[in-house]
Amino acid sequence: MEQGSRTKLVAALVLASVFGSGILLGYAADRGAAGVVIASEAPAGAPAPTERGRRAPVYEQMNPTLEQRALIDSILRVHRDEMNRLHAEFDVVQEEYQDSYDAVIQDTRVSIAAVFPSEQAADYRRRLAEDDQRRAAERASKDRRK
Repeated sequence: MEQGSRTKLVAALVLASVFGSGILLGYAADRGAAGVVIASEAPAGAPAPTERGRRAPVYEQMNPTLEQRALIDSILRVHRDEMNRLHAEFDVVQEEYQDSYDAVIQDTRVSIAAVFPSEQAADYRRRLAEDDQRRAAERASKDRRK
């Protein structure tokens, strides 16, 4: 393959990967933000928040009978199972995406290293390794804080 067309192909793949990662990150952020509840003063007569600081679900505000509550609980179980299945599917897709993304990054790095003479290429790979270690340490630090 000609070097110019290979470079264009690699650039297109990197661009597509960045675009795809933006979509996935946006989806993940949106999914995480959906559960965020902002604490504020409740208007007079509003139901009190539960122990977790959230408002009571609207169905609880309806004062359901025991029979209605049992039906609601079964609906919630099904919903929870479906959501768990969706989360598991998303985790698999996200892992596959990450593997593809990492492969494109690695191929890009190898292609760039091939541009340099051996001494410069070794320095380039060393700097990449240092940068990777720094980012891994930052991620580990963030994970510990969670």
